[in-house]
Amino acid sequence: MHHLTMTQMATSYQPMQSLESKKLLYDLLRSPRSYEKHFERYSSGLIFRIGYGKTVETGDEDYVRRIYQIDHTVERVASPGAYLVDTFTWLKYLPSFLAPFKREAQKLHDNEIDLFRSLLMDVKSEMRRDGTMNATTTCFARTFWENQDEYGLSVDEAAYVIGTLFEAGSGTTAAAMMSFCLCMCLHPEWQRRGQEEVDRVCGDRMPEFEDLPSLPVCRAIIKEVARWRPVTAGGIPPSSHITIFPHHRSPVSEGGQW
Repeated sequence: MHHLTMTQMATSYQPMQSLESKKLLYDLLRSPRSYEKHFERYSSGLIFRIGYGKTVETGDEDYVRRIYQIDHTVERVASPGAYLVDTFTWLKYLPSFLAPFKREAQKLHDNEIDLFRSLLMDVKSEMRRDGTMNATTTCFARTFWENQDEYGLSVDEAAYVIGTLFEAGSGTTAAAMMSFCLCMCLHPEWQRRGQEEVDRVCGDRMPEFEDLPSLPVCRAIIKEVARWRPVTAGGIPPSSHITIFPHHRSPVSEGGQW
């Protein structure tokens, strides 16, 4: 997991992020009312490209719907107090025929591992069919198959490592983007400032990763959104004396650095 997500590897995923971002903007321009669906398609499309080298065109693909169902299930069962056993922990010693939560957990596990394993094996089948995956297709699954002996993971362990990356990254990414929209609706003056900065730095072209050092206002806005509305379940925005929303002065406006 560390090898796949370390800074050096993360940099190699930037072309995928740039491509998916452009597709997101196209979708938003074409049907802005469906922005929530577009955010979900973007986040799932990005994770599927990074994880499995797959392209998500609409977000209605069967494997996308299945993994989102798993994602929503995880959010439900992981909520504190969702099951009586969370309070009365001795219930975990009951046999399965007396513990419906154990039977449900086994069913959910079987569904999860079936999907995660099939996605991982699809990549292996593609590599065998073509001799190797296209040289430009960098993904976690390909990296696992090419270094399986070094990692020492079973197929099911690797399937869960990659599959849970989707669970961790897709919903949180879409939620953060929704929070950004809310923030810009509440504080349009900062939307204008961010847009003016992008126009000044990028002109008529799309922003790219190399432009980030020249976009301090945009970086400050994104960081403030993450502070103001953290996506972690049950998260509480931390107390801070420095904020750009709504009543405090921004260090950017004072010439400071973020």
